[in-house]
Amino acid sequence: MTAPPHILPAVEDGASLLPSPPESAPVPVPDHRASVAELEHRYPGLWRAGQLGHAGRLPVCPSGYDALAQELPGGGWPAGAVTELLLAHDGVGELRLLMPALRTLAAAGRRVAFVNPPYLPNAAGLAAGLAGLPARQLYWVRPPAATPPASRRTDMLWAAEQMLRSQAFGAVLVWLGTARPEALRRLQVLAQAGDTVVWVLRPLRVLQESSPAVLRLALSPLPGNMLSIAFHKRRGPVRDAPLVLSLGGMAHVPARVAAPTAPVTPVTPTAPAVVPPHHAADVLDRGASAAPAAGRAATELA
Repeated sequence: MTAPPHILPAVEDGASLLPSPPESAPVPVPDHRASVAELEHRYPGLWRAGQLGHAGRLPVCPSGYDALAQELPGGGWPAGAVTELLLAHDGVGELRLLMPALRTLAAAGRRVAFVNPPYLPNAAGLAAGLAGLPARQLYWVRPPAATPPASRRTDMLWAAEQMLRSQAFGAVLVWLGTARPEALRRLQVLAQAGDTVVWVLRPLRVLQESSPAVLRLALSPLPGNMLSIAFHKRRGPVRDAPLVLSLGGMAHVPARVAAPTAPVTPVTPTAPAVVPPHHAADVLDRGASAAPAAGRAATELA
């Protein structure tokens, strides 16, 4: 006799014949926001492309302008880094823009250096009331007048590098017409080793060249003592429209105030020297070259 067929139990459609696995705990979902926040706290230089660098985390020097502070990563000029200012021409208001920061650094006892300025530092400008920037804390570096342009650039870069290596300056302003990217990169690397605020002032025509500067701004003058600031590079989102900033009116130097007649210490052609001027000014006289001119009356500020 044939054995009866084995009858399987009825199952619902889609039901599995396999035994159900034991219940397990749900897999936790990582909190990416908390992870990113931890990284930002651990590494202050970390920033998101869609937002400015965090205020209080990046070492900065206050700019002195509320509108500008809102557009700068950390709320001020970066310390321990290079800021590149691209000028439509010399005297657009670049020094008036930097004046509040320079006064802050001077008030803290830090030295300020002008390296290769295009015009003579205006001694009377400081004596006539631009207080808060003592002459004893200002240093003016210049090459000899007969130095060829290529040697001048090399010597001035060398001088700026020595200042950054010394870590004895709170601010270094370097005027460079042309410079190789590796020269600017050396300045950036040296700046990172300290807390000096470094401004490199260059003509606007170099905008298409690459730059290691962490902040790159283009400055153009506007009527009414206004300054247009275009943000070409910063740690933060792109800003298409320039920032228009009011710099206020320029002060006037009384005619009776004259530049000091003391001779200036000569600079040797082989090694540029850091020369503390008798009265280094925080402004430049657009009526004179950077070569020393003893006894010349200073009549205007830049």
